[in-house]
Amino acid sequence: MTDKDREIARAIWNGKIPIQFIVDPANPRDALFIEVPRYSFLPLITPQLITHVDQLQASEPHSIWYEYDGEPLKWHYPVGLLYDIVTRMRPNSAAQQLPWRILVHNENFPETVLLRNPGIETIQDMYMSMIKEADFLRHGSTKKVMNLSKQDQTQLWHALSTERYDDHWNVNQHILDDRGVPLRSVPIRLYLPNQCPVIQDTASFTNDEGNLMTLGDVLKTIVPGLIVTGDTTTAPDFVVVSHGIELSLHTPIRWASDHLSYPDNFLHIIICRPIPSSSSPSL
Repeated sequence: MTDKDREIARAIWNGKIPIQFIVDPANPRDALFIEVPRYSFLPLITPQLITHVDQLQASEPHSIWYEYDGEPLKWHYPVGLLYDIVTRMRPNSAAQQLPWRILVHNENFPETVLLRNPGIETIQDMYMSMIKEADFLRHGSTKKVMNLSKQDQTQLWHALSTERYDDHWNVNQHILDDRGVPLRSVPIRLYLPNQCPVIQDTASFTNDEGNLMTLGDVLKTIVPGLIVTGDTTTAPDFVVVSHGIELSLHTPIRWASDHLSYPDNFLHIIICRPIPSSSSPSL
């Protein structure tokens, strides 16, 4: 990894979203403002809300749920992914105006829509399961994760929950190290408009000739109807977004997987219509 690549990876890790957590919509000024890391999860914010917001102090963490614009927010999605989905899937959404205004509820839990908020240990188990799944997709086995010591596995979670990039990278680099291990497929998840199911499919890092695939090549493999012209260099009808950044289809998929994945080592990609007034940077 070059120094420039390290700067990009660290900048992605340090990305935060200012959020206004509102308990009483009739009194939005009585709210808590927090800058939340993009890679974090809403249940990790819940203890802080219960501590600092009077209306929530008698609440149990599992009863808390979050809503934006009438839609319950999935607690198992990273906050940055949730925000990008809201912003990009609804181009006229008020979420584009920061801070992001989220309603916090402690009753009438939407059982048919959301799973109950779990304890921190359950979230940690989910997070490690995602890392194992990404390892299996990338290398064809989970040996790299399973060979980590218990201390290293704990460090991965502790680094995420305490915002320590170096601690996370010191362990995660061993999972991503491909020396002597053939790459199998890209750990990638695609999010499309109109409430389409999340797409997780296999796509190789290289083509039949052994050349590295680009992001456009991978999308053409997984969603062949997306690029109807067969030209992966231009895509006027849609944009590809990760971490709030519009990505070029020229982006090498290996580079994107290594540097733009969330801490679960999945490359979470949103495919959506471009926003005409967008001035988002492009990699």
